[in-house]
Amino acid sequence: MPAIENRRWLLAVVVLAALVLGGSGIRSALSWYERPFPGVLIDPDGVVSSVGLPSWEGFQKGLRYPDRVVEVNGWRLESTAGRYRASAWDAAVERAAREGQRSVRARVETAEGLRDVELSLVPFDALAWWFYAGGLMVVASLYVGAALIALSASPRGKLARAFASAALFAALFQFALFDYHSSRHLVPFFHVAYALVPMSFFTLALRLPDDVPLIARYPVFARIAHGFGGLLAAALLASHAMGWTTVALRSVCAILVVASFFFFATTLILRFAAAEGDRRRTLRALLLAMAPPHVVIALGFMLAMLGASASTLAWFAIPALALTPVSSVVAFIRYDLWGSRALLSRPLTRVIIAGMMVALTVILCSACAGYAGLPLLGAIKVAAPAAIVSAALVVFALGAGDRKLFPARAEYKPTVEQLSEELTLVADPDEVAFAVERTVARWLSCERVTFRRIAVDAVDGAGPAGAAPGGQEPRADESSGERLIDVDHPEASASELSLTVMFRGRLLGVLEVGKKRGGALFTSEDLDLLRTIGNQAALALAHAHSYAELERRRREQAAAWRDERAALIETLAAEITHEVRYPINFFRSVFKRGSKNQSLDAEEVDIGCEEVERLERLVMGLRRVTHRKLERRRLAVEELVSRAEMLLRDQLGKRRIEARVSAGTKLRCDPDQATQVLVNLLSNGIDAAGDKGTIGVTWATTENGAELVVWDTGPGISGDASRLFAPWYTTKPRGTGLGLAITHRIVRAHGWLIEPERRDGTTRFVISIPAADVSITAEEEVA
Repeated sequence: MPAIENRRWLLAVVVLAALVLGGSGIRSALSWYERPFPGVLIDPDGVVSSVGLPSWEGFQKGLRYPDRVVEVNGWRLESTAGRYRASAWDAAVERAAREGQRSVRARVETAEGLRDVELSLVPFDALAWWFYAGGLMVVASLYVGAALIALSASPRGKLARAFASAALFAALFQFALFDYHSSRHLVPFFHVAYALVPMSFFTLALRLPDDVPLIARYPVFARIAHGFGGLLAAALLASHAMGWTTVALRSVCAILVVASFFFFATTLILRFAAAEGDRRRTLRALLLAMAPPHVVIALGFMLAMLGASASTLAWFAIPALALTPVSSVVAFIRYDLWGSRALLSRPLTRVIIAGMMVALTVILCSACAGYAGLPLLGAIKVAAPAAIVSAALVVFALGAGDRKLFPARAEYKPTVEQLSEELTLVADPDEVAFAVERTVARWLSCERVTFRRIAVDAVDGAGPAGAAPGGQEPRADESSGERLIDVDHPEASASELSLTVMFRGRLLGVLEVGKKRGGALFTSEDLDLLRTIGNQAALALAHAHSYAELERRRREQAAAWRDERAALIETLAAEITHEVRYPINFFRSVFKRGSKNQSLDAEEVDIGCEEVERLERLVMGLRRVTHRKLERRRLAVEELVSRAEMLLRDQLGKRRIEARVSAGTKLRCDPDQATQVLVNLLSNGIDAAGDKGTIGVTWATTENGAELVVWDTGPGISGDASRLFAPWYTTKPRGTGLGLAITHRIVRAHGWLIEPERRDGTTRFVISIPAADVSITAEEEVA
């Protein structure tokens, strides 16, 4: 929140300062339109300015920078504290114009000595005003707008702040430049801008598009540059306050401006030459947008320092300066050099562009009116509302034309969005065809809309079934998304359209559109929207066919799995037959010997017992795999644990099961199968824990019922945990892989859940039991 508030305050201050200073500069400039002046401009120190047209009388009579006016109409130009030398010049010219005099007499100090020159008073013409006053005001406004966009996009970004600083000082310089040579209300601001503009461009050159290693490692150099500019600005202001001349200091500023602009352009060129890939493309855009106008301005300053008129370069410099902030902002936004990561708003961009076009219209109309001899203010009063009204009418007319003549353009976005939503909900090719037909019929008023789907099997196979309508074969080189509008279909007239829908060279369907109602023409926008719908249909059909293929393969896989299970059962049956054959043969031989009154030795008896036990284990394991109906009744959990412990007495040996079960808790279950669950889980726990391990059963109530937990201190589950309850899967050397599978089946048959987990050094099998199968008190049992 503080960052947002600081951002708003910063923007508010910049906007307020721009309005105040810009308004003052524009007001001063407007007061000089067709105002009488002596054919030459001088700065506050009385020095002849290079700003002006070669046709002006002062330049025609040889006055050049740095000639200095020392006297006008007998008034001596002298500087005092807080008062400019040029104040006497301004007063004398204004008095002469008020009294109707046609000229003023000036004594000028030149390199060749003193000269007396008589200068005629003429109106400040429209061409000069638009070059040196109105044009600069417009360019300055563009720089202010560019600075506001930079600060709004990334108020904390180093590059954005550097760009905004350079743009604001450049705007201030342009706002005050004409005022500095005319009304002189903004002289202190001109001095500040003159001193800080070169420092800002030195810094900006080192940060564009990112910091050079020197600035990145020593950011203090940027502060030193701005500090030097601040000292130079303070010296200019102090010289003005003391009544001293600022010519020498302004010469230093001019040299720095020339050096900074050349340094700026040279740095961009060098960084562009060293860049590669995306960085090179970014620097190319910045180079084209920012380097040429600054080179032109630098040349203009050089000519001014040499005493030549800068009017020739002004023809190129002012348009270039006007394009610089716009093109720079476009380049910064396009490549996100400010790092704002913001979304570019199309409506807001259109509003800004429309506003710029309105301003350009007003400027051009006013300039033409001025050249025709009409008053400037009158031209602006007429041009401004006319431009605004015309812009509104153009927007309205374009929207109405789109709605009436090009409805596809107006309906483009909602149509595509609606079709996309419908197609995401269907996976059947016929449903895709119906959705396309509904969508086209909704916005396109035509006699018929038909989407003929082509079977993929027919397309992939040979023969005419895979041919395109009209006998056209699908183009082998047609890539995904390419579409062909076919108006030569044998079933379609010239006023009908046929769109072949193809995906990766395969013909998937044909969209046929009949005549428009009333005989209206199809438009290019109609074709564009139909192509887009064709693209959507192609992707949806390809998805539907892929889904159908996936379902087919899933069914094949299920069938293969069933065949695999059948083969597995056959293999298991064969193995069981093989295992049973040997003990059967053994007992047959025993019975034959018994019928002959032959006795059995001890070894034969032991072998017979072992075979009987093995057969019993085998048969019991097979019997429990089959499913039988549950016979539920109430059984105490404590009794259930005791029964399982008794069955495992031989396997437990001297160990005991640690049971933490409430005495009054009863469970609604099938006692035999629940016992089997505990026996299987405890048996596995005994094997896993080993001779020194611990096995236990825990009962705990939960919000949704209760949990029966069988745990052991063994090393944990080995192998693939995802196959733990799969039949025949075991990690024991002599295991059958049926115990946990039977346990899982019984638990699921009761409507319970079982999950394995490893916690606090124990392996736990957690059986989650719903509240309906749990009773704690005798009253609940009776109820």
